[in-house]
Amino acid sequence: MSRAHPTEEEFEDLLLACRYGDLEDVKAFVQQYGVEAVQNARDERGNTVLHMCCGNGHAELLEYLLSILPASAVQTTNESQSPPLHWAILNSHLNCVKILVESPEEKGGGMPLLNQTNASGRDAFHESVWLGEGREEVAGWIEGFIVKVEGPDVEGTADAEKKREVLGQKVEEYEQQDQVDEDTKGDKQDVQEVVQQAEKLEL
Repeated sequence: MSRAHPTEEEFEDLLLACRYGDLEDVKAFVQQYGVEAVQNARDERGNTVLHMCCGNGHAELLEYLLSILPASAVQTTNESQSPPLHWAILNSHLNCVKILVESPEEKGGGMPLLNQTNASGRDAFHESVWLGEGREEVAGWIEGFIVKVEGPDVEGTADAEKKREVLGQKVEEYEQQDQVDEDTKGDKQDVQEVVQQAEKLEL
């Protein structure tokens, strides 16, 4: 007879499966414990299954998780107030960025997701520009999505004004910023640890 609630070890195994893209292991967990248990899984820094998945670029697993999780899971943040999208941006996983952003708004994607800010007050595009080298393709794609949805001359909101500044005259300011706040630094270290552990398991 299956238990109603996973043990701490089983939660840890689920998060590891999401780090390494083990779709079948994740499906087995869902079958035994249900979607709510997947949604409630967190590591010691508040990272969810979507953070683990997006931080390592597992597109197939991400599509499966989005098909079963509620929209609120997409915008759930960790202790640094970073959503899974920002982890995908940090490691330049454009495949995951596209899947998240192109999801319908009612599923947590679209402009509301792009406008979500982290502890440093940066939305997705600001974050991709601020992180700099290696994220040019991601930043370019996000810029194109914003222009497609809102037009090249966006007016009328504070979010739009910020985007216009970054897309135009203020890009250099963000690229040259060298003061890393502790929250963002912690997020970078978290993702780097996740990626290093995943790489060790690759054959």
